[in-house]
Amino acid sequence: MYSSLKSIIATVLISMLWSCATPPAPKTLSLKEQIEVDTVRARDLTVEFMDRVAFRQWSSAELFLLRIADSLSKEAQGFPIQSLSVRIHIAQPPAGDVSYAFPGALISLPDVWVRSVEYENELAAVIAYQMAHLVRRSLAIHVEEQAIRPVPVPPVLFGSGSVFEFRREERASAIRLAVRMLYRAGYDTRGMASIFQRAPALFGNPDSESLKKEVEFNIKEAQRASSELLPAIKPVVRSPEFIRFKKDLERVKS
Repeated sequence: MYSSLKSIIATVLISMLWSCATPPAPKTLSLKEQIEVDTVRARDLTVEFMDRVAFRQWSSAELFLLRIADSLSKEAQGFPIQSLSVRIHIAQPPAGDVSYAFPGALISLPDVWVRSVEYENELAAVIAYQMAHLVRRSLAIHVEEQAIRPVPVPPVLFGSGSVFEFRREERASAIRLAVRMLYRAGYDTRGMASIFQRAPALFGNPDSESLKKEVEFNIKEAQRASSELLPAIKPVVRSPEFIRFKKDLERVKS
């Protein structure tokens, strides 16, 4: 009896010591929680972008773009769309005619491209692609990688070495998710391949041979992702709202 009691006590003590020595499993964050964390980490970059870039004051156009983003967020359940703004920046240095996305805060599209786009599914594709990068944490991962180097490197926002120079696997993952976003929202998914075919300048220097190869890669990934989905019934290419959006932009002075 006494030996059995000692055995029980010993077992309890060992269990207590083991529980103290074993760290608790890290909490799995929801998408909303993860983007909130990423928003804090990228806050300095977001502020720098807002300080260095000039924006168009096209409030009605921004509202239309935000409605597109809202419809696309159905595929990424938990995306904090309430905290997101979609802005239009003037396509001049340092931002140029490239699109940007900052977690939980901002997607910014160049004005020259917004003015020139002829199909709503292409406009939706650009927004979906940027939202997908936020969900896949492309920017946040680059910021984290530079912060944990033996000698931390401040993130570069524009130009060579920018944290927006995403790797192939990061772009492929974002493209696949963006195509599903388009499909679920009722847009023609061919808009994803089209934005890379028609506007490579939206993603970097169009005269760069290395960039052309990466654009070709993006196009193939977009076409592959679209081919894996059933054809949508009457997918949106141009809606009456989009046509009004284009007419409103024509009336806006440069």
